[in-house]
Amino acid sequence: MQKLKYRVLIICLSLLTTFSYAQVGSIQNIQSRKILSLNGKWNYIVDPYENGYYDYRHDPFDQSKSGSGGFYDDKVQKNKTELIEYNFDLSPQMNVPGDWNSQSEKLELYEGNVWLRRKFDIQPTQGKKYLLYFAAVNYEAHVYLNGKKLGIHKGGFTPFEFDVTGKLKAGENSLVVKVDNIRKQDEIPTVNTDWWNYGGITRDVFLAELPEHYINDYKLQLIKGSNNTLKFEVKLADATAGQKVTVSIPEIKLEKTFTTDAEGKINQQFQWNRLSLWSPENPKLYAVNIKSGDENIKDKIGFRTIETKGDNILLNGKSIYLRGISIHDENPLLAGRLRSEGDMRMMLQ
Repeated sequence: MQKLKYRVLIICLSLLTTFSYAQVGSIQNIQSRKILSLNGKWNYIVDPYENGYYDYRHDPFDQSKSGSGGFYDDKVQKNKTELIEYNFDLSPQMNVPGDWNSQSEKLELYEGNVWLRRKFDIQPTQGKKYLLYFAAVNYEAHVYLNGKKLGIHKGGFTPFEFDVTGKLKAGENSLVVKVDNIRKQDEIPTVNTDWWNYGGITRDVFLAELPEHYINDYKLQLIKGSNNTLKFEVKLADATAGQKVTVSIPEIKLEKTFTTDAEGKINQQFQWNRLSLWSPENPKLYAVNIKSGDENIKDKIGFRTIETKGDNILLNGKSIYLRGISIHDENPLLAGRLRSEGDMRMMLQ
Protein backbone atom coordinates (compact mmCIF):
# COMPACT_ATOMS: atom_id res chain seq x y z
CA MET A 1 0.00 0.00 0.00
CA GLN A 2 2.87 2.32 0.89
CA LYS A 3 4.52 1.63 -2.49
CA LEU A 4 1.25 2.43 -4.29
CA LYS A 5 0.99 5.80 -2.53
CA TYR A 6 4.59 6.53 -3.44
CA ARG A 7 3.95 5.75 -7.13
CA VAL A 8 0.83 7.96 -7.18
CA LEU A 9 2.87 10.79 -5.65
CA ILE A 10 5.59 10.40 -8.29
CA ILE A 11 2.99 10.46 -11.09
CA CYS A 12 1.36 13.61 -9.67
CA LEU A 13 4.72 15.36 -9.38
CA SER A 14 5.64 14.42 -12.94
CA LEU A 15 2.38 15.87 -14.20
CA LEU A 16 3.00 19.09 -12.30
CA THR A 17 6.43 19.47 -13.89
CA THR A 18 5.05 18.69 -17.35
CA PHE A 19 2.71 21.66 -17.37
CA SER A 20 4.07 25.18 -16.98
CA TYR A 21 1.57 27.89 -16.17
CA ALA A 22 2.14 31.51 -17.03
CA GLN A 23 3.10 34.07 -14.43
CA VAL A 24 -0.17 35.81 -13.59
CA GLY A 25 1.28 38.45 -11.25
CA SER A 26 2.30 40.34 -14.35
CA ILE A 27 4.59 43.32 -14.72
CA GLN A 28 3.08 46.70 -13.89
CA ASN A 29 2.57 49.32 -16.63
CA ILE A 30 4.04 47.32 -19.50
CA GLN A 31 3.35 50.11 -22.01
CA SER A 32 5.81 52.43 -20.28
CA ARG A 33 8.67 49.97 -20.83
CA LYS A 34 10.73 49.37 -23.97
CA ILE A 35 8.36 47.15 -25.94
CA LEU A 36 7.89 45.59 -29.34
CA SER A 37 4.19 45.42 -30.20
CA LEU A 38 3.09 42.09 -31.64
CA ASN A 39 -0.38 43.41 -32.44
CA GLY A 40 -1.57 43.33 -36.03
CA LYS A 41 -2.27 40.58 -38.53
CA TRP A 42 -1.85 37.02 -37.28
CA ASN A 43 -2.28 33.94 -39.48
CA TYR A 44 -4.77 31.44 -38.10
CA ILE A 45 -5.87 27.81 -38.54
CA VAL A 46 -9.21 26.54 -37.24
CA ASP A 47 -8.74 23.15 -35.56
CA PRO A 48 -12.05 21.76 -34.19
CA TYR A 49 -10.64 18.23 -33.74
CA GLU A 50 -7.32 19.47 -32.28
CA ASN A 51 -5.35 17.56 -34.90
CA GLY A 52 -2.51 20.01 -34.38
CA TYR A 53 -2.31 19.21 -30.66
CA TYR A 54 -2.95 15.45 -30.24
CA ASP A 55 -1.36 12.46 -31.91
CA TYR A 56 -3.30 9.36 -33.01
CA ARG A 57 -3.29 8.06 -29.40
CA HIS A 58 -4.80 11.36 -28.28
CA ASP A 59 -1.61 12.26 -26.42
CA PRO A 60 -0.42 15.87 -26.71
CA PHE A 61 2.47 16.28 -29.13
CA ASP A 62 4.17 18.73 -26.76
CA GLN A 63 4.39 16.01 -24.07
CA SER A 64 6.07 13.45 -26.33
CA LYS A 65 9.78 12.62 -26.09
CA SER A 66 10.62 14.89 -29.00
CA GLY A 67 8.15 17.60 -27.97
CA SER A 68 7.37 18.17 -31.65
CA GLY A 69 4.74 17.16 -34.17
CA GLY A 70 2.07 19.82 -33.60
CA PHE A 71 1.07 22.91 -35.53
CA TYR A 72 3.30 24.93 -33.16
CA ASP A 73 6.33 23.57 -35.05
CA ASP A 74 5.31 26.03 -37.79
CA LYS A 75 6.96 23.88 -40.45
CA VAL A 76 7.05 24.61 -44.15
CA GLN A 77 7.14 21.78 -46.70
CA LYS A 78 10.63 21.49 -48.19
CA ASN A 79 9.76 18.89 -50.83
CA LYS A 80 6.69 16.99 -52.05
CA THR A 81 7.61 13.84 -50.13
CA GLU A 82 7.32 15.66 -46.79
CA LEU A 83 3.81 15.36 -45.32
CA ILE A 84 2.77 18.56 -43.53
CA GLU A 85 -0.98 19.02 -43.23
CA TYR A 86 -0.97 22.72 -42.37
CA ASN A 87 0.61 25.93 -43.62
CA PHE A 88 0.38 29.15 -41.64
CA ASP A 89 1.84 31.16 -44.51
CA LEU A 90 -1.13 30.25 -46.74
CA SER A 91 -3.77 30.52 -44.00
CA PRO A 92 -6.08 33.54 -43.55
CA GLN A 93 -5.33 36.39 -41.16
CA MET A 94 -7.19 38.06 -38.30
CA ASN A 95 -6.54 41.18 -36.28
CA VAL A 96 -4.94 40.95 -32.84
CA PRO A 97 -6.22 42.19 -30.49
CA GLY A 98 -9.62 40.90 -31.52
CA ASP A 99 -12.01 37.98 -31.31
CA TRP A 100 -12.55 35.57 -34.17
CA ASN A 101 -16.35 35.58 -33.82
CA SER A 102 -16.72 39.13 -35.15
CA GLN A 103 -13.96 38.92 -37.79
CA SER A 104 -15.19 35.96 -39.82
CA GLU A 105 -18.79 35.09 -40.63
CA LYS A 106 -17.89 31.39 -40.59
CA LEU A 107 -16.59 31.75 -37.02
CA GLU A 108 -19.44 33.86 -35.65
CA LEU A 109 -20.79 31.04 -33.47
CA TYR A 110 -17.63 28.93 -33.33
CA GLU A 111 -16.52 27.46 -30.02
CA GLY A 112 -13.38 25.41 -30.22
CA ASN A 113 -9.66 25.66 -30.94
CA VAL A 114 -7.90 28.10 -33.22
CA TRP A 115 -4.13 28.33 -33.78
CA LEU A 116 -2.69 31.81 -34.31
CA ARG A 117 0.83 32.54 -35.57
CA ARG A 118 2.88 35.74 -35.62
CA LYS A 119 6.46 36.08 -36.88
CA PHE A 120 8.69 38.90 -35.65
CA ASP A 121 12.32 39.98 -35.87
CA ILE A 122 14.52 40.92 -32.93
CA GLN A 123 18.19 41.16 -32.01
CA PRO A 124 18.41 40.21 -28.30
CA THR A 125 20.91 42.24 -26.27
CA GLN A 126 23.27 40.59 -23.80
CA GLY A 127 22.46 41.47 -20.17
CA LYS A 128 18.82 42.32 -20.87
CA LYS A 129 15.68 40.49 -19.72
CA TYR A 130 12.82 39.72 -22.13
CA LEU A 131 9.18 39.18 -21.22
CA LEU A 132 6.42 38.02 -23.56
CA TYR A 133 3.24 39.69 -22.32
CA PHE A 134 -0.41 38.96 -23.14
CA ALA A 135 -3.02 41.41 -21.81
CA ALA A 136 -5.78 38.79 -22.31
CA VAL A 137 -6.59 35.63 -24.27
CA ASN A 138 -10.05 34.09 -24.11
CA TYR A 139 -10.18 31.51 -22.69
CA GLU A 140 -7.38 28.92 -22.50
CA ALA A 141 -4.06 29.68 -24.15
CA HIS A 142 -1.17 27.34 -24.97
CA VAL A 143 1.84 29.45 -25.98
CA TYR A 144 4.83 28.31 -28.07
CA LEU A 145 7.95 30.18 -29.12
CA ASN A 146 10.08 28.75 -31.94
CA GLY A 147 8.45 25.34 -31.53
CA LYS A 148 8.98 25.16 -27.74
CA LYS A 149 6.12 25.37 -25.27
CA LEU A 150 6.31 28.32 -22.90
CA GLY A 151 3.23 27.35 -20.91
CA ILE A 152 -0.51 27.58 -20.40
CA HIS A 153 -2.88 30.24 -19.11
CA LYS A 154 -6.57 30.00 -18.25
CA GLY A 155 -8.88 32.99 -17.86
CA GLY A 156 -10.10 35.44 -20.45
CA PHE A 157 -9.65 38.75 -18.60
CA THR A 158 -6.31 38.58 -16.81
CA PRO A 159 -2.86 39.49 -18.17
CA PHE A 160 -0.05 36.96 -18.11
CA GLU A 161 3.56 36.74 -19.18
CA PHE A 162 6.49 34.43 -19.85
CA ASP A 163 10.19 35.05 -19.30
CA VAL A 164 11.73 34.39 -22.72
CA THR A 165 15.26 35.51 -21.87
CA GLY A 166 17.61 33.15 -23.70
CA LYS A 167 14.79 31.68 -25.81
CA LEU A 168 14.74 34.28 -28.58
CA LYS A 169 16.62 33.88 -31.82
CA ALA A 170 18.63 36.65 -33.43
CA GLY A 171 16.48 37.46 -36.45
CA GLU A 172 13.12 35.85 -37.21
CA ASN A 173 11.06 34.22 -34.43
CA SER A 174 7.79 32.29 -34.59
CA LEU A 175 5.13 32.79 -31.91
CA VAL A 176 2.19 30.35 -31.97
CA VAL A 177 -0.83 30.38 -29.62
CA LYS A 178 -3.54 27.72 -29.41
CA VAL A 179 -6.71 29.39 -28.15
CA ASP A 180 -9.65 27.37 -26.81
CA ASN A 181 -12.96 29.06 -25.91
CA ILE A 182 -15.03 25.91 -25.26
CA ARG A 183 -17.32 26.33 -22.25
CA LYS A 184 -16.96 23.68 -19.54
CA GLN A 185 -19.11 22.80 -16.56
CA ASP A 186 -16.38 23.57 -14.03
CA GLU A 187 -14.90 26.65 -15.75
CA ILE A 188 -15.86 30.32 -16.07
CA PRO A 189 -18.01 30.90 -18.02
CA THR A 190 -19.83 27.65 -17.34
CA VAL A 191 -22.07 25.84 -19.85
CA ASN A 192 -25.09 28.06 -19.11
CA THR A 193 -24.17 31.74 -19.15
CA ASP A 194 -25.68 35.12 -20.00
CA TRP A 195 -22.82 36.43 -22.17
CA TRP A 196 -21.13 35.20 -25.30
CA ASN A 197 -17.77 33.52 -24.78
CA TYR A 198 -15.74 35.24 -27.49
CA GLY A 199 -12.59 33.43 -28.61
CA GLY A 200 -9.25 34.93 -29.53
CA ILE A 201 -6.32 37.05 -28.40
CA THR A 202 -8.57 39.85 -27.27
CA ARG A 203 -6.03 42.31 -25.87
CA ASP A 204 -2.49 43.54 -26.58
CA VAL A 205 0.58 41.36 -27.06
CA PHE A 206 4.01 42.87 -26.29
CA LEU A 207 7.61 41.74 -26.09
CA ALA A 208 9.38 43.82 -23.43
CA GLU A 209 13.13 44.43 -23.14
CA LEU A 210 14.12 45.18 -19.54
CA PRO A 211 17.24 45.80 -17.47
CA GLU A 212 18.57 42.93 -15.35
CA HIS A 213 17.09 44.28 -12.08
CA TYR A 214 13.85 45.82 -13.31
CA ILE A 215 10.84 47.10 -11.37
CA ASN A 216 8.14 44.47 -11.54
CA ASP A 217 5.45 46.21 -9.48
CA TYR A 218 4.84 49.55 -7.79
CA LYS A 219 2.12 51.53 -6.02
CA LEU A 220 1.74 55.17 -5.08
CA GLN A 221 -1.49 55.89 -3.18
CA LEU A 222 -3.00 57.56 -0.16
CA ILE A 223 -3.10 55.45 2.97
CA LYS A 224 -6.50 54.55 4.38
CA GLY A 225 -8.15 57.41 6.26
CA SER A 226 -5.74 60.14 5.13
CA ASN A 227 -5.77 62.75 2.36
CA ASN A 228 -2.13 63.79 2.72
CA THR A 229 -0.08 60.68 3.61
CA LEU A 230 1.21 58.75 0.61
CA LYS A 231 2.44 55.17 0.56
CA PHE A 232 5.08 54.20 -2.00
CA GLU A 233 5.71 50.52 -2.65
CA VAL A 234 8.15 48.95 -5.12
CA LYS A 235 9.02 45.34 -5.86
CA LEU A 236 11.96 44.47 -8.08
CA ALA A 237 11.76 41.34 -10.21
CA ASP A 238 14.55 39.86 -8.09
CA ALA A 239 15.74 40.31 -4.50
CA THR A 240 18.36 42.98 -5.20
CA ALA A 241 19.21 45.07 -2.15
CA GLY A 242 20.56 48.60 -2.20
CA GLN A 243 19.03 49.71 -5.50
CA LYS A 244 17.94 53.35 -5.47
CA VAL A 245 14.47 54.21 -6.77
CA THR A 246 13.27 57.80 -7.24
CA VAL A 247 9.61 58.79 -7.45
CA SER A 248 8.73 62.29 -8.65
CA ILE A 249 5.67 64.36 -9.54
CA PRO A 250 7.09 67.45 -11.33
CA GLU A 251 3.80 69.40 -11.21
CA ILE A 252 3.89 69.67 -7.41
CA LYS A 253 7.71 69.54 -7.12
CA LEU A 254 7.64 66.20 -5.29
CA GLU A 255 10.77 64.06 -5.47
CA LYS A 256 11.77 61.27 -3.09
CA THR A 257 14.53 58.65 -3.32
CA PHE A 258 14.43 55.32 -1.48
CA THR A 259 16.58 52.18 -1.37
CA THR A 260 15.43 48.59 -1.79
CA ASP A 261 15.75 46.19 1.16
CA ALA A 262 17.15 42.64 1.18
CA GLU A 263 14.04 41.38 -0.63
CA GLY A 264 14.29 43.98 -3.39
CA LYS A 265 11.33 45.92 -1.97
CA ILE A 266 10.45 49.44 -0.84
CA ASN A 267 7.58 50.21 1.52
CA GLN A 268 7.64 53.83 2.66
CA GLN A 269 5.20 56.55 3.73
CA PHE A 270 5.53 60.33 3.58
CA GLN A 271 3.27 63.38 3.83
CA TRP A 272 2.38 65.80 1.05
CA ASN A 273 -0.22 68.50 1.60
CA ARG A 274 -0.83 69.94 -1.86
CA LEU A 275 -2.76 67.12 -3.56
CA SER A 276 -5.83 67.69 -5.71
CA LEU A 277 -8.05 64.68 -5.10
CA TRP A 278 -9.54 62.69 -7.97
CA SER A 279 -13.32 62.54 -8.49
CA PRO A 280 -15.66 62.15 -11.49
CA GLU A 281 -16.17 65.93 -11.43
CA ASN A 282 -12.44 66.57 -11.03
CA PRO A 283 -10.67 63.60 -12.71
CA LYS A 284 -7.20 64.85 -11.81
CA LEU A 285 -4.30 62.62 -12.85
CA TYR A 286 -0.71 63.51 -11.99
CA ALA A 287 2.21 62.70 -14.27
CA VAL A 288 4.45 60.44 -12.17
CA ASN A 289 8.02 59.34 -12.94
CA ILE A 290 9.67 56.33 -11.28
CA LYS A 291 13.39 55.97 -12.00
CA SER A 292 15.76 53.15 -11.14
CA GLY A 293 19.04 52.56 -12.91
CA ASP A 294 18.33 52.49 -16.66
CA GLU A 295 14.55 52.48 -16.13
CA ASN A 296 12.32 55.55 -16.29
CA ILE A 297 8.70 54.52 -15.90
CA LYS A 298 6.05 57.13 -16.64
CA ASP A 299 2.52 56.87 -15.28
CA LYS A 300 -0.58 58.94 -14.58
CA ILE A 301 -2.02 58.51 -11.09
CA GLY A 302 -5.04 59.98 -9.33
CA PHE A 303 -5.32 60.17 -5.55
CA ARG A 304 -8.56 59.68 -3.65
CA THR A 305 -9.96 58.31 -0.42
CA ILE A 306 -12.80 55.80 -0.40
CA GLU A 307 -14.69 54.27 2.52
CA THR A 308 -18.10 52.97 3.55
CA LYS A 309 -20.35 54.24 6.30
CA GLY A 310 -23.59 52.35 6.79
CA ASP A 311 -25.09 51.97 3.32
CA ASN A 312 -23.10 54.89 1.88
CA ILE A 313 -19.94 54.76 -0.22
CA LEU A 314 -17.87 57.88 0.43
CA LEU A 315 -15.42 59.25 -2.13
CA ASN A 316 -13.13 61.88 -0.60
CA GLY A 317 -15.54 62.03 2.35
CA LYS A 318 -18.64 62.62 0.19
CA SER A 319 -21.40 60.19 -0.75
CA ILE A 320 -21.19 59.01 -4.36
CA TYR A 321 -23.80 57.41 -6.60
CA LEU A 322 -22.28 54.61 -8.69
CA ARG A 323 -23.41 54.02 -12.28
CA GLY A 324 -22.85 51.14 -14.67
CA ILE A 325 -22.48 48.22 -12.28
CA SER A 326 -22.35 44.73 -13.86
CA ILE A 327 -22.48 45.96 -17.45
CA HIS A 328 -20.96 43.61 -20.01
CA ASP A 329 -18.31 45.44 -22.01
CA GLU A 330 -19.83 45.01 -25.46
CA ASN A 331 -22.20 46.90 -27.72
CA PRO A 332 -25.57 45.11 -28.03
CA LEU A 333 -25.95 46.33 -31.62
CA LEU A 334 -22.46 45.48 -32.88
CA ALA A 335 -20.50 42.30 -32.22
CA GLY A 336 -17.36 42.71 -30.15
CA ARG A 337 -16.21 45.14 -27.50
CA LEU A 338 -16.83 48.87 -27.00
CA ARG A 339 -15.22 50.85 -29.80
CA SER A 340 -15.93 54.51 -29.12
CA GLU A 341 -17.04 57.14 -26.64
CA GLY A 342 -20.55 56.83 -28.12
CA ASP A 343 -20.62 53.09 -27.33
CA MET A 344 -19.65 53.80 -23.73
CA ARG A 345 -22.24 56.54 -23.38
CA MET A 346 -24.98 54.24 -24.71
CA MET A 347 -24.04 51.49 -22.23
CA LEU A 348 -24.06 53.90 -19.28
CA GLN A 349 -27.35 55.67 -20.03
